[in-house]
Amino acid sequence: MIKHLSIKNLLLIDNIDFFFNDGLCVLTGETGAGKSMILDSLSLLSGGRIKSALKPINSKISNVLMVFDVSNFPKTQEKLKKLDIEFDDEIIIRRTITFDGKSKAFINDNLVSANSLKEISRDLIEIESQFSEQGLLDSSTHLKTLDEYGNYKNELDYLAKLWSQLKEMENKVSNAETEQQKIKNEKESFEFDINELTKLNPKKNEIDNLIKKKKWLQNSTKVYETLNTVVSNLTSEQPLGIEGLISKNLNLLHKIKDILDQDSQKAVESLDSILIEITEITKTFENILGNNNEDSSLEEIDERIYLYKKISRKHNYDENKLDELLSDLKKRLVSSENYEENYNKLRVRLVEIKKRFEDQANKVSNLRKVNAQQMDNLINNELPSLKLEHAKFKTFISENTYSEKGKDKIFFKIKTNPTSEMHEIKKISSGGELCRFALAIKVISQRNNLSLIVFDEVDSGIGGSVSTAVGERLRKLGQNRQVLVVTHSPQVAVLGNDHFVVKKELQNKTAEISVKKLSYEDKVNEIARMLSGKKITQEALLAAKRLLETSS
Repeated sequence: MIKHLSIKNLLLIDNIDFFFNDGLCVLTGETGAGKSMILDSLSLLSGGRIKSALKPINSKISNVLMVFDVSNFPKTQEKLKKLDIEFDDEIIIRRTITFDGKSKAFINDNLVSANSLKEISRDLIEIESQFSEQGLLDSSTHLKTLDEYGNYKNELDYLAKLWSQLKEMENKVSNAETEQQKIKNEKESFEFDINELTKLNPKKNEIDNLIKKKKWLQNSTKVYETLNTVVSNLTSEQPLGIEGLISKNLNLLHKIKDILDQDSQKAVESLDSILIEITEITKTFENILGNNNEDSSLEEIDERIYLYKKISRKHNYDENKLDELLSDLKKRLVSSENYEENYNKLRVRLVEIKKRFEDQANKVSNLRKVNAQQMDNLINNELPSLKLEHAKFKTFISENTYSEKGKDKIFFKIKTNPTSEMHEIKKISSGGELCRFALAIKVISQRNNLSLIVFDEVDSGIGGSVSTAVGERLRKLGQNRQVLVVTHSPQVAVLGNDHFVVKKELQNKTAEISVKKLSYEDKVNEIARMLSGKKITQEALLAAKRLLETSS
Protein backbone atom coordinates (compact mmCIF):
# COMPACT_ATOMS: atom_id res chain seq x y z
CA MET A 1 0.00 0.00 0.00
CA ILE A 2 1.04 3.59 -0.56
CA LYS A 3 1.89 5.28 2.72
CA HIS A 4 3.20 8.68 1.72
CA LEU A 5 2.98 10.84 -1.42
CA SER A 6 5.07 14.01 -1.76
CA ILE A 7 4.74 16.47 -4.66
CA LYS A 8 7.07 19.43 -5.06
CA ASN A 9 7.12 22.14 -7.75
CA LEU A 10 4.70 20.40 -10.10
CA LEU A 11 2.73 23.02 -12.06
CA LEU A 12 0.71 24.94 -9.42
CA ILE A 13 1.76 22.64 -6.59
CA ASP A 14 4.58 24.07 -4.51
CA ASN A 15 4.82 21.43 -1.82
CA ILE A 16 2.13 19.03 -0.61
CA ASP A 17 2.25 15.76 1.31
CA PHE A 18 -0.27 12.94 1.69
CA PHE A 19 -0.18 10.25 4.36
CA PHE A 20 -2.47 7.36 3.53
CA ASN A 21 -4.18 4.54 5.43
CA ASP A 22 -5.86 1.32 4.28
CA GLY A 23 -9.26 1.18 2.67
CA LEU A 24 -11.12 3.79 0.64
CA CYS A 25 -9.60 7.26 0.39
CA VAL A 26 -11.60 10.03 -1.30
CA LEU A 27 -10.26 13.16 -2.91
CA THR A 28 -12.67 16.05 -3.42
CA GLY A 29 -12.52 19.69 -4.41
CA GLU A 30 -14.08 22.15 -6.79
CA THR A 31 -13.62 21.73 -10.53
CA GLY A 32 -10.19 23.07 -11.50
CA ALA A 33 -8.86 22.86 -7.98
CA GLY A 34 -5.95 20.66 -9.12
CA LYS A 35 -7.05 17.10 -8.44
CA SER A 36 -5.84 16.01 -11.88
CA MET A 37 -2.32 17.17 -10.99
CA ILE A 38 -2.26 14.71 -8.12
CA LEU A 39 -3.27 11.94 -10.51
CA ASP A 40 -0.56 13.13 -12.89
CA SER A 41 2.00 12.71 -10.13
CA LEU A 42 0.86 9.11 -9.55
CA SER A 43 1.09 8.50 -13.29
CA LEU A 44 4.66 9.80 -13.28
CA LEU A 45 5.56 7.44 -10.44
CA SER A 46 4.06 4.61 -12.48
CA GLY A 47 6.42 5.27 -15.38
CA GLY A 48 4.03 7.44 -17.38
CA ARG A 49 5.27 9.75 -20.14
CA ILE A 50 6.19 13.35 -19.42
CA LYS A 51 3.51 15.64 -20.82
CA SER A 52 4.73 18.99 -22.10
CA ALA A 53 2.43 20.77 -19.63
CA LEU A 54 4.23 19.11 -16.73
CA LYS A 55 7.62 20.69 -17.45
CA PRO A 56 8.56 23.11 -14.66
CA ILE A 57 8.28 26.74 -15.76
CA ASN A 58 11.03 27.96 -13.42
CA SER A 59 14.57 26.83 -12.88
CA LYS A 60 13.53 24.48 -10.11
CA ILE A 61 13.20 20.72 -10.47
CA SER A 62 9.83 18.99 -10.18
CA ASN A 63 10.02 16.15 -7.70
CA VAL A 64 7.37 13.51 -6.93
CA LEU A 65 7.96 10.78 -4.38
CA MET A 66 6.02 7.97 -2.78
CA VAL A 67 6.70 5.50 -0.01
CA PHE A 68 5.17 2.11 -0.73
CA ASP A 69 4.91 -0.93 1.55
CA VAL A 70 5.89 -3.96 -0.57
CA SER A 71 5.86 -6.55 2.22
CA ASN A 72 2.86 -8.29 0.61
CA PHE A 73 4.12 -8.02 -2.97
CA PRO A 74 6.44 -11.02 -3.58
CA LYS A 75 6.59 -10.49 -7.35
CA THR A 76 7.69 -6.89 -6.86
CA GLN A 77 10.34 -8.07 -4.41
CA GLU A 78 11.68 -10.51 -7.01
CA LYS A 79 11.87 -7.72 -9.58
CA LEU A 80 13.73 -5.50 -7.12
CA LYS A 81 16.23 -8.29 -6.46
CA LYS A 82 16.85 -8.70 -10.19
CA LEU A 83 17.62 -4.98 -10.35
CA ASP A 84 20.05 -5.42 -7.39
CA ILE A 85 18.05 -2.91 -5.34
CA GLU A 86 18.22 -3.41 -1.59
CA PHE A 87 14.95 -2.94 0.30
CA ASP A 88 13.12 -3.66 3.53
CA ASP A 89 9.32 -3.65 3.80
CA GLU A 90 9.11 -0.21 2.20
CA ILE A 91 10.55 1.29 -0.96
CA ILE A 92 10.87 4.91 -2.02
CA ILE A 93 10.05 5.68 -5.65
CA ARG A 94 11.05 9.12 -6.87
CA ARG A 95 10.89 10.92 -10.19
CA THR A 96 12.36 14.27 -11.14
CA ILE A 97 11.72 16.57 -14.12
CA THR A 98 14.00 19.42 -15.19
CA PHE A 99 12.86 22.58 -17.01
CA ASP A 100 13.89 21.07 -20.39
CA GLY A 101 11.58 18.08 -19.84
CA LYS A 102 14.29 15.55 -19.00
CA SER A 103 13.32 13.02 -16.39
CA LYS A 104 15.10 10.68 -13.98
CA ALA A 105 13.60 7.86 -11.91
CA PHE A 106 14.94 6.41 -8.67
CA ILE A 107 14.02 3.45 -6.49
CA ASN A 108 15.62 3.61 -3.06
CA ASP A 109 18.03 6.17 -4.55
CA ASN A 110 19.04 3.75 -7.31
CA LEU A 111 18.76 5.29 -10.77
CA VAL A 112 16.44 3.14 -12.93
CA SER A 113 15.13 3.33 -16.48
CA ALA A 114 11.56 4.35 -17.28
CA ASN A 115 10.86 0.75 -18.34
CA SER A 116 12.18 -0.62 -15.05
CA LEU A 117 10.07 1.92 -13.14
CA LYS A 118 7.00 0.88 -15.13
CA GLU A 119 7.76 -2.80 -14.52
CA ILE A 120 8.00 -2.26 -10.76
CA SER A 121 5.00 0.09 -10.49
CA ARG A 122 2.57 -1.94 -12.57
CA ASP A 123 2.04 -4.33 -9.65
CA LEU A 124 1.70 -1.47 -7.14
CA ILE A 125 -0.57 1.15 -8.76
CA GLU A 126 -3.46 0.89 -11.19
CA ILE A 127 -5.07 4.07 -12.53
CA GLU A 128 -8.51 3.88 -14.12
CA SER A 129 -9.34 6.99 -16.06
CA GLN A 130 -10.13 7.98 -19.61
CA PHE A 131 -6.60 9.26 -20.25
CA SER A 132 -4.58 6.74 -18.29
CA GLU A 133 -2.13 4.42 -20.02
CA GLN A 134 -2.77 1.84 -17.29
CA GLY A 135 -5.70 -0.17 -16.01
CA LEU A 136 -8.23 -1.66 -18.36
CA LEU A 137 -7.12 0.57 -21.23
CA ASP A 138 -3.99 -1.57 -21.33
CA SER A 139 -5.27 -4.79 -22.90
CA SER A 140 -2.27 -6.70 -21.54
CA THR A 141 -3.92 -6.47 -18.09
CA HIS A 142 -7.07 -8.32 -19.21
CA LEU A 143 -5.46 -11.75 -19.00
CA LYS A 144 -4.27 -11.02 -15.45
CA THR A 145 -7.77 -9.83 -14.47
CA LEU A 146 -9.42 -13.00 -15.76
CA ASP A 147 -6.85 -15.22 -14.06
CA GLU A 148 -7.32 -13.39 -10.77
CA TYR A 149 -11.04 -14.04 -10.97
CA GLY A 150 -10.53 -17.71 -11.88
CA ASN A 151 -8.23 -18.27 -8.88
CA TYR A 152 -6.44 -21.26 -10.46
CA LYS A 153 -3.06 -20.11 -9.23
CA ASN A 154 -1.61 -23.60 -8.83
CA GLU A 155 -2.35 -24.39 -12.47
CA LEU A 156 -0.75 -21.11 -13.57
CA ASP A 157 2.32 -21.71 -11.40
CA TYR A 158 2.73 -25.18 -12.90
CA LEU A 159 2.31 -23.70 -16.39
CA ALA A 160 5.01 -21.09 -15.68
CA LYS A 161 7.28 -23.82 -14.29
CA LEU A 162 6.86 -25.91 -17.45
CA TRP A 163 7.53 -22.82 -19.57
CA SER A 164 10.76 -22.23 -17.70
CA GLN A 165 11.75 -25.88 -18.22
CA LEU A 166 10.81 -25.62 -21.90
CA LYS A 167 12.93 -22.49 -22.43
CA GLU A 168 15.84 -24.08 -20.59
CA MET A 169 15.60 -27.24 -22.68
CA GLU A 170 15.29 -25.25 -25.92
CA ASN A 171 18.49 -23.43 -25.00
CA LYS A 172 20.21 -26.73 -24.27
CA VAL A 173 19.10 -28.20 -27.59
CA SER A 174 20.10 -25.04 -29.46
CA ASN A 175 23.54 -25.08 -27.85
CA ALA A 176 23.79 -28.81 -28.51
CA GLU A 177 22.94 -28.28 -32.20
CA THR A 178 25.76 -25.75 -32.51
CA GLU A 179 28.10 -28.08 -30.66
CA GLN A 180 26.85 -31.00 -32.74
CA GLN A 181 27.84 -29.30 -36.00
CA LYS A 182 31.20 -28.42 -34.50
CA ILE A 183 31.72 -32.00 -33.36
CA LYS A 184 30.60 -33.32 -36.74
CA ASN A 185 33.34 -31.29 -38.40
CA GLU A 186 35.82 -32.35 -35.71
CA LYS A 187 34.80 -35.98 -36.09
CA GLU A 188 35.93 -36.01 -39.72
CA SER A 189 39.18 -34.41 -38.64
CA PHE A 190 39.56 -36.93 -35.82
CA GLU A 191 39.07 -39.85 -38.19
CA PHE A 192 41.66 -38.48 -40.62
CA ASP A 193 44.19 -37.83 -37.85
CA ILE A 194 43.60 -41.24 -36.28
CA ASN A 195 44.12 -42.92 -39.64
CA GLU A 196 47.33 -40.94 -40.18
CA LEU A 197 48.65 -41.85 -36.72
CA THR A 198 47.56 -45.48 -37.04
CA LYS A 199 49.63 -45.82 -40.20
CA LEU A 200 52.60 -44.30 -38.41
CA ASN A 201 52.00 -46.58 -35.39
CA PRO A 202 54.10 -44.39 -33.08
CA LYS A 203 55.97 -45.84 -30.12
CA LYS A 204 57.09 -43.98 -27.05
CA ASN A 205 60.52 -42.33 -27.52
CA GLU A 206 60.96 -44.04 -30.92
CA ILE A 207 62.00 -40.79 -32.59
CA ASP A 208 65.23 -40.68 -30.56
CA ASN A 209 66.12 -44.22 -31.63
CA LEU A 210 65.34 -43.40 -35.25
CA ILE A 211 67.64 -40.39 -35.18
CA LYS A 212 70.43 -42.52 -33.73
CA LYS A 213 69.81 -45.22 -36.33
CA LYS A 214 69.90 -42.62 -39.10
CA LYS A 215 73.20 -41.30 -37.85
CA TRP A 216 74.55 -44.89 -37.72
CA LEU A 217 73.49 -45.63 -41.28
CA GLN A 218 74.93 -42.35 -42.54
CA ASN A 219 78.32 -43.36 -41.05
CA SER A 220 78.12 -47.18 -41.35
CA THR A 221 81.12 -47.62 -43.74
CA LYS A 222 83.46 -45.71 -41.49
CA VAL A 223 82.11 -47.54 -38.42
CA TYR A 224 82.64 -51.01 -39.98
CA GLU A 225 86.17 -50.20 -41.13
CA THR A 226 87.10 -48.92 -37.70
CA LEU A 227 85.53 -51.85 -35.85
CA ASN A 228 87.26 -54.35 -38.17
CA THR A 229 90.61 -52.76 -37.45
CA VAL A 230 89.97 -52.73 -33.70
CA VAL A 231 88.84 -56.36 -33.65
CA SER A 232 91.84 -57.31 -35.74
CA ASN A 233 94.15 -55.49 -33.33
CA LEU A 234 92.56 -57.22 -30.39
CA THR A 235 92.49 -60.73 -31.80
CA SER A 236 95.04 -61.03 -34.64
CA GLU A 237 97.58 -63.86 -34.25
CA GLN A 238 100.24 -62.69 -36.71
CA PRO A 239 101.62 -60.78 -35.00
CA LEU A 240 99.86 -61.45 -31.75
CA GLY A 241 96.89 -59.10 -30.99
CA ILE A 242 96.34 -57.49 -27.64
CA GLU A 243 94.21 -60.39 -26.43
CA GLY A 244 96.87 -62.93 -27.43
CA LEU A 245 99.71 -60.98 -25.89
CA ILE A 246 97.92 -60.60 -22.58
CA SER A 247 96.97 -64.31 -22.61
CA LYS A 248 100.58 -65.35 -23.35
CA ASN A 249 101.93 -63.11 -20.61
CA LEU A 250 99.34 -64.41 -18.14
CA ASN A 251 100.47 -68.01 -18.82
CA LEU A 252 104.02 -67.00 -17.93
CA LEU A 253 102.92 -65.09 -14.82
CA HIS A 254 100.77 -67.94 -13.51
CA LYS A 255 103.80 -70.22 -13.48
CA ILE A 256 105.51 -67.97 -10.94
CA LYS A 257 102.43 -66.56 -9.25
CA ASP A 258 102.83 -68.60 -6.08
CA ILE A 259 106.33 -67.24 -5.41
CA LEU A 260 105.41 -63.64 -6.08
CA ASP A 261 104.65 -61.21 -3.29
CA GLN A 262 101.07 -60.23 -2.49
CA ASP A 263 101.02 -57.02 -4.55
CA SER A 264 102.37 -58.83 -7.59
CA GLN A 265 99.69 -61.54 -7.24
CA LYS A 266 97.00 -58.80 -7.20
CA ALA A 267 98.53 -57.35 -10.34
CA VAL A 268 98.21 -60.77 -12.04
CA GLU A 269 94.51 -60.97 -10.98
CA SER A 270 93.92 -57.49 -12.41
CA LEU A 271 95.43 -58.57 -15.67
CA ASP A 272 93.06 -61.58 -15.65
CA SER A 273 90.10 -59.14 -15.33
CA ILE A 274 91.43 -56.99 -18.14
CA LEU A 275 91.62 -60.06 -20.41
CA ILE A 276 88.02 -60.96 -19.61
CA GLU A 277 86.81 -57.40 -20.39
CA ILE A 278 88.79 -57.29 -23.63
CA THR A 279 87.23 -60.60 -24.62
CA GLU A 280 83.70 -59.19 -23.97
CA ILE A 281 84.50 -56.01 -25.87
CA THR A 282 85.74 -58.05 -28.78
CA LYS A 283 82.53 -60.12 -28.82
CA THR A 284 80.42 -56.91 -28.81
CA PHE A 285 82.24 -55.47 -31.78
CA GLU A 286 82.13 -58.83 -33.58
CA ASN A 287 78.35 -59.00 -33.05
CA ILE A 288 77.96 -55.55 -34.55
CA LEU A 289 80.05 -56.61 -37.54
CA GLY A 290 78.06 -59.84 -37.81
CA ASN A 291 74.71 -58.01 -37.88
CA ASN A 292 75.50 -55.57 -40.62
CA ASN A 293 72.26 -56.29 -42.56
CA GLU A 294 69.87 -53.39 -41.54
CA ASP A 295 66.13 -54.08 -41.52
CA SER A 296 65.41 -50.50 -42.66
CA SER A 297 67.00 -48.36 -45.30
CA LEU A 298 68.15 -44.81 -44.68
CA GLU A 299 65.33 -43.62 -46.96
CA GLU A 300 62.70 -45.47 -44.90
CA ILE A 301 64.03 -44.09 -41.64
CA ASP A 302 64.13 -40.57 -43.10
CA GLU A 303 60.50 -40.92 -44.16
CA ARG A 304 59.44 -42.10 -40.70
CA ILE A 305 61.29 -39.25 -38.97
CA TYR A 306 59.62 -36.80 -41.38
CA LEU A 307 56.15 -38.15 -40.48
CA TYR A 308 56.90 -37.90 -36.78
CA LYS A 309 57.92 -34.25 -37.10
CA LYS A 310 55.05 -33.35 -39.46
CA ILE A 311 52.33 -34.79 -37.18
CA SER A 312 54.00 -33.33 -34.10
CA ARG A 313 53.97 -29.82 -35.63
CA LYS A 314 50.39 -30.21 -36.84
CA HIS A 315 49.08 -30.99 -33.37
CA ASN A 316 51.73 -29.04 -31.46
CA TYR A 317 52.52 -32.26 -29.62
CA ASP A 318 55.73 -33.79 -28.26
CA GLU A 319 57.36 -36.05 -30.90
CA ASN A 320 58.11 -38.70 -28.27
CA LYS A 321 54.46 -38.86 -27.14
CA LEU A 322 52.52 -39.30 -30.38
CA ASP A 323 51.30 -42.65 -29.08
CA GLU A 324 49.47 -40.70 -26.33
CA LEU A 325 47.99 -38.36 -28.96
CA LEU A 326 46.61 -41.34 -30.86
CA SER A 327 44.98 -42.66 -27.69
CA ASP A 328 43.52 -39.22 -26.89
CA LEU A 329 42.06 -38.78 -30.39
CA LYS A 330 40.42 -42.21 -30.20
CA LYS A 331 38.77 -41.21 -26.89
CA ARG A 332 37.55 -37.92 -28.37
CA LEU A 333 36.11 -39.76 -31.36
CA VAL A 334 34.17 -42.05 -29.01
CA SER A 335 33.08 -38.98 -27.01
CA SER A 336 31.78 -37.31 -30.18
CA GLU A 337 29.72 -40.40 -30.96
CA ASN A 338 28.39 -40.36 -27.38
CA TYR A 339 27.58 -36.65 -27.72
CA GLU A 340 25.40 -37.39 -30.71
CA GLU A 341 23.54 -39.94 -28.63
CA ASN A 342 23.11 -37.40 -25.79
CA TYR A 343 21.96 -34.78 -28.29
CA ASN A 344 19.23 -37.11 -29.52
CA LYS A 345 18.18 -37.72 -25.91
CA LEU A 346 17.90 -33.93 -25.38
CA ARG A 347 15.66 -33.62 -28.45
CA VAL A 348 13.42 -36.37 -27.14
CA ARG A 349 13.29 -34.63 -23.75
CA LEU A 350 12.40 -31.33 -25.45
CA VAL A 351 9.48 -32.96 -27.26
CA GLU A 352 8.26 -34.44 -23.96
CA ILE A 353 8.41 -31.11 -22.08
CA LYS A 354 6.79 -29.25 -24.98
CA LYS A 355 3.94 -31.76 -24.99
CA ARG A 356 3.45 -31.36 -21.22
CA PHE A 357 3.50 -27.57 -21.55
CA GLU A 358 0.98 -27.59 -24.41
CA ASP A 359 -1.30 -29.95 -22.45
CA GLN A 360 -1.12 -27.63 -19.42
CA ALA A 361 -1.69 -24.58 -21.64
CA ASN A 362 -4.81 -26.26 -23.04
CA LYS A 363 -5.97 -27.08 -19.52
CA VAL A 364 -5.52 -23.45 -18.40
CA SER A 365 -7.21 -22.23 -21.58
CA ASN A 366 -10.26 -24.37 -20.82
CA LEU A 367 -10.34 -23.00 -17.26
CA ARG A 368 -10.23 -19.48 -18.67
CA LYS A 369 -13.14 -20.16 -21.00
CA VAL A 370 -15.29 -21.50 -18.18
CA ASN A 371 -14.37 -18.69 -15.79
CA ALA A 372 -14.74 -16.02 -18.47
CA GLN A 373 -18.39 -16.97 -18.93
CA GLN A 374 -19.01 -16.94 -15.19
CA MET A 375 -17.20 -13.61 -14.74
CA ASP A 376 -19.07 -12.04 -17.66
CA ASN A 377 -22.42 -12.98 -16.11
CA LEU A 378 -21.50 -11.53 -12.71
CA ILE A 379 -20.13 -8.31 -14.22
CA ASN A 380 -23.23 -7.87 -16.40
CA ASN A 381 -25.37 -8.28 -13.27
CA GLU A 382 -23.45 -5.36 -11.71
CA LEU A 383 -23.95 -2.96 -14.61
CA PRO A 384 -27.63 -1.93 -14.08
CA SER A 385 -26.88 -0.72 -10.54
CA LEU A 386 -24.14 1.50 -11.98
CA LYS A 387 -26.48 3.15 -14.51
CA LEU A 388 -25.17 0.96 -17.27
CA GLU A 389 -28.40 -0.96 -17.67
CA HIS A 390 -28.16 -1.07 -21.48
CA ALA A 391 -24.51 -2.04 -21.53
CA LYS A 392 -23.04 -5.48 -21.99
CA PHE A 393 -19.61 -6.85 -21.14
CA LYS A 394 -17.95 -9.87 -22.76
CA THR A 395 -14.55 -11.55 -22.60
CA PHE A 396 -13.05 -12.65 -25.91
CA ILE A 397 -10.41 -15.36 -25.97
CA SER A 398 -8.20 -16.05 -28.97
CA GLU A 399 -5.03 -18.04 -29.52
CA ASN A 400 -1.76 -16.21 -29.21
CA THR A 401 1.88 -17.22 -29.41
CA TYR A 402 2.95 -19.38 -26.48
CA SER A 403 4.34 -17.70 -23.38
CA GLU A 404 4.68 -18.47 -19.68
CA LYS A 405 0.98 -17.54 -19.40
CA GLY A 406 -0.12 -20.09 -21.98
CA LYS A 407 -1.55 -19.63 -25.44
CA ASP A 408 -4.45 -17.24 -24.84
CA LYS A 409 -4.94 -13.60 -25.77
CA ILE A 410 -7.70 -11.94 -23.76
CA PHE A 411 -9.71 -8.89 -24.77
CA PHE A 412 -12.50 -7.26 -22.78
CA LYS A 413 -15.13 -5.77 -25.05
CA ILE A 414 -18.31 -3.84 -24.26
CA LYS A 415 -21.25 -2.12 -25.82
CA THR A 416 -23.17 0.66 -24.12
CA ASN A 417 -26.51 0.14 -25.86
CA PRO A 418 -28.28 -2.89 -27.31
CA THR A 419 -27.96 -1.85 -30.97
CA SER A 420 -24.22 -1.07 -30.99
CA GLU A 421 -21.43 -3.55 -31.67
CA MET A 422 -18.96 -4.86 -29.12
CA HIS A 423 -15.79 -2.75 -28.98
CA GLU A 424 -12.59 -2.78 -26.96
CA ILE A 425 -12.85 -0.95 -23.64
CA LYS A 426 -10.29 1.66 -24.70
CA LYS A 427 -12.73 2.93 -27.33
CA ILE A 428 -15.23 4.10 -24.70
CA SER A 429 -15.55 7.88 -25.02
CA SER A 430 -16.88 8.59 -21.54
CA GLY A 431 -14.41 8.56 -18.66
CA GLY A 432 -17.25 8.04 -16.20
CA GLU A 433 -18.52 4.97 -18.05
CA LEU A 434 -15.02 3.59 -18.26
CA CYS A 435 -14.50 3.95 -14.51
CA ARG A 436 -17.85 2.33 -13.73
CA PHE A 437 -17.04 -0.60 -16.01
CA ALA A 438 -13.67 -0.84 -14.30
CA LEU A 439 -15.35 -0.73 -10.91
CA ALA A 440 -17.75 -3.55 -11.81
CA ILE A 441 -14.87 -5.65 -13.18
CA LYS A 442 -12.63 -5.04 -10.18
CA VAL A 443 -15.35 -5.78 -7.62
CA ILE A 444 -16.07 -9.11 -9.31
CA SER A 445 -12.62 -10.22 -10.40
CA GLN A 446 -9.90 -8.93 -8.12
CA ARG A 447 -10.48 -10.44 -4.74
CA ASN A 448 -6.79 -10.99 -3.99
CA ASN A 449 -5.18 -7.96 -5.64
CA LEU A 450 -3.46 -5.67 -3.12
CA SER A 451 -2.31 -2.86 -5.41
CA LEU A 452 -3.51 0.72 -5.05
CA ILE A 453 -6.33 1.36 -7.51
CA VAL A 454 -7.21 4.92 -8.50
CA PHE A 455 -10.58 5.94 -10.01
CA ASP A 456 -11.12 9.27 -11.73
CA GLU A 457 -14.56 10.56 -12.80
CA VAL A 458 -16.21 7.37 -11.56
CA ASP A 459 -19.34 9.40 -10.67
CA SER A 460 -19.48 11.38 -13.92
CA GLY A 461 -23.05 11.74 -15.19
CA ILE A 462 -24.71 9.93 -12.28
CA GLY A 463 -26.29 10.85 -8.99
CA GLY A 464 -28.65 9.72 -6.26
CA SER A 465 -28.98 5.98 -5.74
CA VAL A 466 -26.51 5.21 -8.53
CA SER A 467 -23.84 7.27 -6.77
CA THR A 468 -24.62 5.37 -3.58
CA ALA A 469 -24.24 2.07 -5.45
CA VAL A 470 -20.89 3.24 -6.83
CA GLY A 471 -19.75 4.31 -3.37
CA GLU A 472 -20.78 1.00 -1.81
CA ARG A 473 -18.81 -0.93 -4.41
CA LEU A 474 -15.80 1.29 -3.88
CA ARG A 475 -15.95 0.67 -0.15
CA LYS A 476 -16.35 -3.06 -0.76
CA LEU A 477 -13.30 -2.97 -3.00
CA GLY A 478 -11.46 -1.08 -0.25
CA GLN A 479 -12.01 -3.90 2.24
CA ASN A 480 -9.20 -5.91 0.62
CA ARG A 481 -7.06 -3.24 -1.03
CA GLN A 482 -6.25 0.44 -1.03
CA VAL A 483 -8.59 2.55 -3.19
CA LEU A 484 -8.22 6.24 -4.09
CA VAL A 485 -11.18 7.91 -5.80
CA VAL A 486 -11.48 11.43 -7.16
CA THR A 487 -15.16 12.28 -6.79
CA HIS A 488 -17.75 15.06 -6.98
CA SER A 489 -20.41 12.85 -5.45
CA PRO A 490 -21.31 13.36 -1.76
CA GLN A 491 -22.79 9.84 -1.69
CA VAL A 492 -19.36 8.48 -2.62
CA ALA A 493 -17.35 10.88 -0.46
CA VAL A 494 -19.13 9.96 2.78
CA LEU A 495 -17.99 6.34 2.42
CA GLY A 496 -14.26 7.12 2.52
CA ASN A 497 -12.08 6.01 5.40
CA ASP A 498 -9.91 9.06 4.72
CA HIS A 499 -11.04 12.26 3.04
CA PHE A 500 -8.72 14.85 1.47
CA VAL A 501 -9.86 18.13 -0.03
CA VAL A 502 -7.92 19.92 -2.75
CA LYS A 503 -8.08 23.71 -2.95
CA LYS A 504 -6.63 26.33 -5.28
CA GLU A 505 -5.83 29.63 -3.58
CA LEU A 506 -4.13 32.88 -4.55
CA GLN A 507 -0.89 33.52 -2.69
CA ASN A 508 0.87 36.78 -3.60
CA LYS A 509 -1.11 36.92 -6.88
CA THR A 510 0.05 33.39 -7.67
CA ALA A 511 -2.33 30.41 -7.72
CA GLU A 512 -1.20 27.59 -5.46
CA ILE A 513 -2.74 24.21 -4.75
CA SER A 514 -3.03 22.84 -1.23
CA VAL A 515 -4.35 19.59 0.23
CA LYS A 516 -5.89 19.02 3.63
CA LYS A 517 -6.93 15.83 5.39
CA LEU A 518 -10.36 16.43 6.88
CA SER A 519 -11.53 15.95 10.43
CA TYR A 520 -15.14 14.93 11.04
CA GLU A 521 -16.33 18.57 11.27
CA ASP A 522 -14.36 19.50 8.15
CA LYS A 523 -15.85 16.51 6.40
CA VAL A 524 -19.40 17.65 7.29
CA ASN A 525 -18.67 21.06 5.75
CA GLU A 526 -17.14 19.57 2.60
CA ILE A 527 -20.07 17.18 2.07
CA ALA A 528 -22.45 20.10 2.61
CA ARG A 529 -20.55 22.13 0.00
CA MET A 530 -20.83 19.24 -2.44
CA LEU A 531 -24.58 19.10 -1.78
CA SER A 532 -25.37 22.81 -1.99
CA GLY A 533 -22.53 24.51 -3.87
CA LYS A 534 -20.36 27.40 -2.66
CA LYS A 535 -22.95 28.70 -0.21
CA ILE A 536 -23.34 26.10 2.52
CA THR A 537 -26.89 26.12 3.93
CA GLN A 538 -28.14 24.76 7.22
CA GLU A 539 -30.17 22.21 5.34
CA ALA A 540 -27.04 21.05 3.52
CA LEU A 541 -25.19 20.66 6.82
CA LEU A 542 -28.02 18.55 8.24
CA ALA A 543 -28.13 16.45 5.07
CA ALA A 544 -24.36 15.98 5.20
CA LYS A 545 -24.54 14.73 8.79
CA ARG A 546 -27.34 12.33 7.89
CA LEU A 547 -25.31 10.97 4.98
CA LEU A 548 -22.30 10.45 7.22
CA GLU A 549 -24.39 8.77 9.91
CA THR A 550 -26.06 6.52 7.36
CA SER A 551 -22.75 5.51 5.82
CA SER A 552 -21.02 4.63 9.10
